Amino acid sequence: MKTSISIALLALFYFLPTAPQADYSRLKAEAEQFYTAGSYARANEAYGKIDKAKLEPAEMRWVDFRLADTLWRSQAATQTADTTKFELAQKQLEELIRVNDKDDERDLVWAQAHESLADFFWTRNEQMNWGSAWPHYQAALDWWAGQSDINQARDRYLKIVFKAAEPPRANQYYYYTYFGNYLPVDVLENALKISAAQNQQAHLHFLIAMTMRYTGGDWETRQRVPDEFEAALQGGKQTDWYDDALFHYGEWMNSTGSINQLATGEWQQEPDYVKALELFRRITKEFTKGETRFYDQAVERIRQITEPTVGVGVSNIFLPESELQFSLAARNLKRVELALYKIDLTRDVRFTKNLEEDEGDGDLEGWIQKLRVAGRVPVKAWSKQIDSKGDHKPYSEEVRIDGKLPLGAYLLEARSGSLSARDLVLVTDVSLVLKSSPTQALVYFANALTGAPVANANVILWESYYINDKWHSRRNAQRL
Repeated sequence: MKTSISIALLALFYFLPTAPQADYSRLKAEAEQFYTAGSYARANEAYGKIDKAKLEPAEMRWVDFRLADTLWRSQAATQTADTTKFELAQKQLEELIRVNDKDDERDLVWAQAHESLADFFWTRNEQMNWGSAWPHYQAALDWWAGQSDINQARDRYLKIVFKAAEPPRANQYYYYTYFGNYLPVDVLENALKISAAQNQQAHLHFLIAMTMRYTGGDWETRQRVPDEFEAALQGGKQTDWYDDALFHYGEWMNSTGSINQLATGEWQQEPDYVKALELFRRITKEFTKGETRFYDQAVERIRQITEPTVGVGVSNIFLPESELQFSLAARNLKRVELALYKIDLTRDVRFTKNLEEDEGDGDLEGWIQKLRVAGRVPVKAWSKQIDSKGDHKPYSEEVRIDGKLPLGAYLLEARSGSLSARDLVLVTDVSLVLKSSPTQALVYFANALTGAPVANANVILWESYYINDKWHSRRNAQRL
């Protein structure tokens, strides 16, 4: 009889600890299913049902981690302005890291808590705090890099890398490095070594190129940028990052281009517009509008590279007997015709659309384009040959005007076919100062060298004002 009782008690003693463990395993599995599905509130509720007092220390740490992790994630989904739960979760995660922060104590929970805190700063709506997120991502990456379970470590390492590079819910204009976020090149190269899928490898080559483009670095590093973009394109259109690589590679060639080391040891960089044009055209040929977010931008870049342009700029007012010069800019042109026309600023310049009336819609910006030169004989006329080789390189030169011009105002015009550009050349020994208030204007007309007033001068004052939802302008002639 005593033996039977002893056996019964032994059986009861043996089976009692297993009941809570079985209950824990069931609740944990249920909670993890909710977590995987993104139902963080329900996962938090399921973990909250677990009696932690009956758990081993390691399992208790895991439950504490999941409770803190799901607390902030579920709160983030509510779009609430209350930060109480966020602050509580952050403190709990930081404590889980602190208590096991020695090198030989760092466990899975330590790494997961770091990753959770990184997500807390980086992936929440309207957060995108890369400066606070990256140290936690880095700690988690370093931990996974040292684990012996290769398959699990690879999956977790790559997941963190791609999440850090492309956060969920990024706006439509986001691109990697948009918020100043970038992963060190060695981290990306480690990820590339362990990745197996072609899509992942294309993505990582793209991230390496973008990192090098963003951070600059030494010449050798920057020289690698085109190679990394080319590697990102190897997978073709079936990879997710093909259009991104095409566009940003085109942007690099359009702005920076090829980098080469000269025989002297010096480095040289020069935009390659032909290569940039090829890349942008691949986007418009291989994708339809709406199929890639870069389509319209590629069309605009193609127009900018291939469109003929001409421009002139006069940066000075010239004193008598001064040497005269101006800047000439052109693109995709072989020849530019230049001319100078004598004009009278008080007679020829109008700021109204209707040239017969003093009142009308204000048009202050385009006055120089309205100056009529038809029938006028230019004071000077000459042509400039542009060394255009079909490589779409912009041309720019400071051009000197031969000889001296008498005192006065001149319209400088550059023309090539239907294109034209204008600016004002003013040769004068006087200066005009205007001081205005809401009710009156003070005009001071003086010798430019001595400051002495100049009498008997004709001054035309144009006034622009806004009334009845329209801009108006009017002319006021004065004699000083």
